[in-house]
This record gives sequence, structure tokens and C-alpha cells, in this order.
Amino acid sequence: MTPELRLIRYFVAVGQTSNMTRAAQSLHISQPSLSAAIKQLEAQLGVELLSRRGRRIAITPAGEQLLRSGRELLAAADSLVDEVRQRGSAPQGRLRLGLSPTARYGIGPRLLAASASQAPAVMLYTSEDTTGGLLRDVAAGRLDLAVAFCAPDAVPGDVELIPLHQEPAVVHLAADHPLASRATLSAGDLADVIVLIAASRDSVGFSARILHAFSQAGVTPRTRADPYPDLGLQAVREGLGVVIYARSAFPPELRGSAFVPFDPPLKLPFQLAVRAGGVSGSVRAVVDVARAM
Repeated sequence: MTPELRLIRYFVAVGQTSNMTRAAQSLHISQPSLSAAIKQLEAQLGVELLSRRGRRIAITPAGEQLLRSGRELLAAADSLVDEVRQRGSAPQGRLRLGLSPTARYGIGPRLLAASASQAPAVMLYTSEDTTGGLLRDVAAGRLDLAVAFCAPDAVPGDVELIPLHQEPAVVHLAADHPLASRATLSAGDLADVIVLIAASRDSVGFSARILHAFSQAGVTPRTRADPYPDLGLQAVREGLGVVIYARSAFPPELRGSAFVPFDPPLKLPFQLAVRAGGVSGSVRAVVDVARAM
């Protein structure tokens, strides 16, 4: 007998919380009703999903398999229902969009403007965080999608990265820095200059790309972890070092700063992060807008 989707949804709620009481509260049903539903699911499948020891429960190996596959099944079902409801009408809904601070002045506003024009019934509510934090929030469902910057090679398994834009890197220096008047700057030119890298492990993808560019040039850079959470702006002002970054991360006019192209060109990628598998019609609409950009 194939179990009802309702029973699988109940079990996933228990598996995610590891607590029958909290799961019942999230489902707005009584705990006895939830316990009976789980026993009914076990009877239909012919396997034990939960190991019960008094008030404590543990998920069995069969339960772990159902929890993994059940999440995917429920996401696909929700996506199908949303797609059918929205067929013939414009996608609509409220979405939580995370933005890397690097996207604050460039691709973030562009995506918001394009979405407002092409998917006007989709409301986007934004928040900022590091790329690592954004990826975890998308994987956990706390965000519907996010604009990441230099995402690392290893991302949560539930996250898909869609390429948005690659921006040539520039060297950000204080306007009175001796190298600020150069037409371009290479890794060799910066061999004796302190290069600021990210202090947080949530930005390892960015730091890895910068260090790899120096490695390819055969240069070992002098590095320092940026002590401020402002994309290197204050540290550059204080003469603590220079930053190799995306120009669009800063306002078009920034007094006291100079931006010199890095040579050879180093492309820094922006990516749109979404949950892998089924997505809602409103998320798909924003993804389509992003792909068109």
C-alpha cells in the first residue's frame, strides 16, 4: 500500500525536530494523533521508522532514508501544486532573498528592478549575510534564494548555484597610495604590499580565488585578515593593506579610494543560490529573470 502524502509530511516533521511534541505543534495536531499517524505509516511500509525508548525517539536507518527522500517528495509535490495553481496566471507570492554585501550596489539592485518589472506580483524581502551564511539559510529553507559572491566549490547538497555574472577584479587602494596612479596592477606589482583577505570562513571562496591568482603568477602574497566587516573599506583607509575585489561592491563615487584593474583579468563570480529540486512558480519566475540578466 502506498502511504498518503499526509503521513509522510507528518514523519518528516518528526524527523526534522527529533521531538514528537514540537512536531505536533508545528503541524497543529495533537501528539496522540501524530503518534497514531506515524504507527499507521510504519504499518503500511512494514518497517520501523522510529526507535522509541520511553519519551526519547531515534530515527532508524529506514527512517533516515524516508526522511531524505521524503523531503524531496514533499518539495516536488508542493512545486507541482503551485505550478498548477499558477498556470495561466502571473506568478505571485512573497520570497525571502538573501544578498551578499558585495551585491549591494550592483547586481542586487539590478535583480530587484528586473524582478519588479518582469514579475511584479512576486514580492522580494531582502536581507544581507556572508556567502556561507546565505548558502546555509537557502539549504535550511530560511531563504528562498540568495545572491552569493565567489561561492566555494563545496556547497550544501540541497543548494544549486546558477551563474549570474562574472566581474573583472580591481585593486582597491587609498587614493594617495603610491600605486594608485597605475593603469593596471599585477600580482607581481603587489608582491611587497599587504593584501587583505576575508577573516571569516564564510567567505573562503573569495579568499581562495585571490590566493590562487597569486599562485598562478608565482608570487607569495603578504596577507592580512580584514579586521572590519565592510569589504575592506576601513582597512584600506587606515593603510592596513589593499583589497582585490569587485568594483560594483562600492558606490559609484567613493572619495579617498582608487580602483585599478587587476592584470591579467581575474573574474569574480556572482551566483544565484536556490534549493535543488522542485521550486515554486514564484521562485522560478525570479530565476528566469536572473538568467535573462
